[in-house]
Parts: sequence; structure tokens; C-alpha cells
Amino acid sequence: MSGDHLRGASDLGLKMVGVGLFYMHGYYEQELTSKGEMKVSYESIVPPKQLVRDFLPLDTIKRNGTQEDLIVEVPIKDRTVRVRVWRAKIGRSELLLLDSNLPQNKVHDRHITRRLYASQKHHEEERRRRIEQEILLGVGGVLALTQAGYEPAVYHLNEGHVAFAAIEVIHQAMMKHSLSFRDAKAKCMETIGFTTHTPVPEGNERFEEQLVRESLQPYLERFLSHEDLEIIFNCGRNQENMFDMTKLSLLLSGAYRNGVSRLHGEVCRQMWSYAWGNPTAKPEETPIGHITNSVHVPYWQKPILRKLIESRGGLDQMDQIEDEKIWLLHLEFKTKLIDKVRERVADQLLREKFDPQEIHNRIHDLLDVDSLMIGFARRFADYKRVTLFLEDEERLFQFLERTYRTYGKPVHILYAGKPHPNNQAGIKRVNDIVQIATRLAKRAKERGFRSQIVFIQDYDIDLARYLVAGVDLWLNNPIRPHEASGTSGMKAGMNGVLNVSIPDGWVPEGIVSGKNGWLFGTGDADSAAGDRNELFELLEKTIVPLYFKRPKLPSKEWLGMMKHAIKTITAAYNTDRMLSEYIEKMYLPAVRNGEKHHLLSKALVSH
Repeated sequence: MSGDHLRGASDLGLKMVGVGLFYMHGYYEQELTSKGEMKVSYESIVPPKQLVRDFLPLDTIKRNGTQEDLIVEVPIKDRTVRVRVWRAKIGRSELLLLDSNLPQNKVHDRHITRRLYASQKHHEEERRRRIEQEILLGVGGVLALTQAGYEPAVYHLNEGHVAFAAIEVIHQAMMKHSLSFRDAKAKCMETIGFTTHTPVPEGNERFEEQLVRESLQPYLERFLSHEDLEIIFNCGRNQENMFDMTKLSLLLSGAYRNGVSRLHGEVCRQMWSYAWGNPTAKPEETPIGHITNSVHVPYWQKPILRKLIESRGGLDQMDQIEDEKIWLLHLEFKTKLIDKVRERVADQLLREKFDPQEIHNRIHDLLDVDSLMIGFARRFADYKRVTLFLEDEERLFQFLERTYRTYGKPVHILYAGKPHPNNQAGIKRVNDIVQIATRLAKRAKERGFRSQIVFIQDYDIDLARYLVAGVDLWLNNPIRPHEASGTSGMKAGMNGVLNVSIPDGWVPEGIVSGKNGWLFGTGDADSAAGDRNELFELLEKTIVPLYFKRPKLPSKEWLGMMKHAIKTITAAYNTDRMLSEYIEKMYLPAVRNGEKHHLLSKALVSH
């Protein structure tokens, strides 16, 4: 999502700089055996510094026009951690990445930016590492911007993980403008916006207050009185007396606060109505709005499809594009997806040292272009209900066989995704998918028909770009309202893939059932059986007959839905629209506030 935000800013000519951590390992590599056993491994993505320019589109920032790398010193606990600042170009936007893997640091501190999402929050040492990452990102991020010569007019905090940035913004205003903490806080928060991206606990991190004090207080005591320091801790203290990074972000931002869909905005107002200290506050009085997420269309929509749309006069003329052209393009995307899946499965079998002839036979028989292909690919978080569709194995088998007997064509179901490496339930779901797929394949062969369920290992952006264009249906069945926005369905829809989804996140705004996709179920926490039954009913009575109603092409109705999905979803869920809302609701008000409070060195907007 952050990548799309920067790409979209580049398209609009919006001067935006992103800040993140430069992880040595990134997320893990997922290897899967044919029996469904999952292996986690970490491959270093960062070569030695002198080779970075040959491998990655990065360069170091130099200090004050010299040839020396910019090294920022970040105070953590009773020590100073040094970070190198790398810069990447994202079109006309820039991204700064902070790297603590320096010989000047102690081994522990070199490992702060070692690994993404590696924390085991029940381990004290891992919780310490996590808060160190967030101090490095927040405080270090603002220091890096300043020392690299940027003069930000607006700070946009994405998620509570970066909450400490607001404190350093206040600190710098105190020094630059000789302000008291309270004056600086009141003025600076009006130049800071905040977006919360999820209602689930993993995205709203909480720490024991004592741990935060140990890690942050020595830094705070450099410029805060005891009374001012307690204001910070009161801002972060939640109803369970934990230090809540999202609450801190909410109370230190004032330009605009938002969730990432209309429904998520409602959820946020309910979740955080207590944060402003009024126990009788009503959710509608809570100052949190919404800006629905979007994706960068040039990155996610297939270029050849975009070229076709533009050649016919744009999205408003989608109905004028011949059905056959849309379908032939989709078959091309589908064929390339099948080739990609076969390649991934071949790699898996080669690693297991299968006989070459057996690998050839398996790959040759893997997936059919004339199937109805259902895709499910995303993070394997618990609320996603990854295996909902598979949990009534007998009903699933009957559906697969009945479809094949009726239409002479198979249904294929593709799964991909990575559970957190410490999420044992998620890892078990990967194994469950493979085991169910194996059992159903055996039964289907005995019954003389073909339908396949495939788990594709090592889900990444490369695979995602094939999936969101190559399947026919995009399945989404979370527990409502935990899917704050969700963007994979947008990517699928703008490529002509039809969504079939629980009405959660962006979906109630963007999918009109029977027009550009389908809605089913309630998504309630205890509604799994009912949601699954409704999904089967929808597939058996509506979706499958509509898809296979053809001599050579899908039905005219199906192709009409594909074109309507491309038109409506591309038009509404692109980064131009999203960023225009951020400019109107957050960025311009924040700039004007900065001018009003004399925090900017020069005027940036005309009134």
C-alpha cells in the first residue's frame, strides 16, 4: 500500500518522501513440500554496501554535500544507535530507508533492522526489539529527513508503528522556534495527519508502559519536564494501562485522522471514542474520518488491457470493446498464470528430488485454461478465514464433481499466502489446504473427473500480479469488520476478475452484487457455516451456470460483468482519487496550519 501511495504521488507531481526501515532479510522465503510441510528461511536481500548499487536501485545520502555517508544518531535507552540513510527513487517520489547494520554499532543494535515482522510478542527480548524498531523509524525517520535537507510541511503517519515521529517533530519545533512543549505540541499536531489501517491487535501495538519508559524516557528527558513527559505517557495510555501506539498517534495528530474505508471509519470511531477522555462520548463525535484505500492502476492493471481501454476512448467506452477481445486477453493472462504456477510447483518438486518424468507428468496435467478458476491469495491472518471454503470437504467434493459432470469442465482453486512464522494455526492451515487438495484429487481420479486445488508456495508481488489478472473469481471471506480495506480485490476487479466477497472493507462501497461481482454472507464471527453454505449456493445456482453458459465464450452476461468491473473499480479505486482526497482533507489543511503557526520557512500554498 505504501508503494502505491508513493507511485501515485509521483504521477500527480506531489512532492512526497517516504521513510521506512532497510531490513536485511525482509519477509521470509516460504518453501513447501508436496505433503504440505512448510519451511521458513531468511535470505539476505542486502548485499555488502559496495555492491548495493549493482543489485538494488539505491544510493546513500551524503552529508552536507560531502562524500561522507549521512549517519544519523538515534537515542535509544541509555545509548546511541547509528543508522545509515539510503534513498530510492519511486518515479518522482523518494523513499528513505534507515539501516542500523553498521560496524559502529554493537551487535544487538546492528540487528534492529535485521528482519521484518519477526517479533514474538510473548518474548520480552522480542518486544524490546520491536519498540527499538519503532523508535528508530519514528525518531530516526524525522532526524533523517531533517539532516538530509528536507523541510517537510506535512507529516503523514501511517499506522501507529511510527507514532514516535510526532514527538521528534514537536522536539524540533521547540528548538527551532523557541517554543514550550505545550505550544509546540498544539501547533505541530495540526501539521500531522494519521491513518490507521486495521482494527486487529497486530496493527495497533501495545507495550508495557515500563518497557516504553526504559527505552524512550532518557531521550524525552533531554527536552521535557517531568510534567510534560507525563503528558506523552497519558496520550499513550489505554484503558488497560498499556502504552498504545495508535492512541498516541491519534492524540498527537490533528490535521486529519482516518480509517481506510467507510466501514472502517465507523469501526475506528467506535474503537477510539474513549481516547479523548470523555467517557460519554458518542462514536459520531469522534474526530476520525475515512479515505478508502486505492491501488496504483499502471502498476496493477495489465498494460495490454490499459492500452486497449485507452485505444477505445477510456473507461467510459468500455461497453464498446468487443467481448471477444476482452476474453482473449483474459485467456492470455490465465495462460501466463498457469505457466507461472507450473514453474513454482516444478521448483518445489525438484527440491524434493522427484523423478524428472514424474515432474513432467505432474506439471503437464496441472490446471486447465478452460476451467473456472477461483483465487484466494493474501496474508494468512486468523481473521481472513483462509480455509472457510474447504472446511465442508464433502460438500466441496460434490460441488466439484457436479460442476464437471454438468459442464464437462473443471473448477480449480488456487491458494497462496504466508502466515506469520510464529502463527502455528496459520501454518497448520497451509498444511490443511495441501492435505485436503491431495484427498480430493485422489477421490476425483477414482471417480473419473478432474478438479484441482493448488497451494502455490512463496507468495510475493510477482506472483500476485499474475493471480489478480489470471483467475476468474477472487474470493474474500474475512470476519467482518476486521478487513479494514483490502486492496487485492481492487487489483483483481480492474483486470476483469470478478469478486465474490463478504461485505467487508472496501467491498460494500465498490461491489454491487450481480453487476461487477457478488456479495455473500454476513461475516459474523460465529457465521462460518452459514457463510460457507451461502457461498456454495451462490456458486452452484448463479456463478457457475453463468460462467459455463457458452459455446466458445462465457455468456454475454459474464463478459458484461467483467467490463463493468474494469470500468467501475478502475475509476473509483485508483491512487489519483485517493491522493486527491488526502490532499483536500489532510495535506492542504496541514500546510495552511503550518503557515498560520509560522512553522514553515516559506509559503507553500496560496489562499
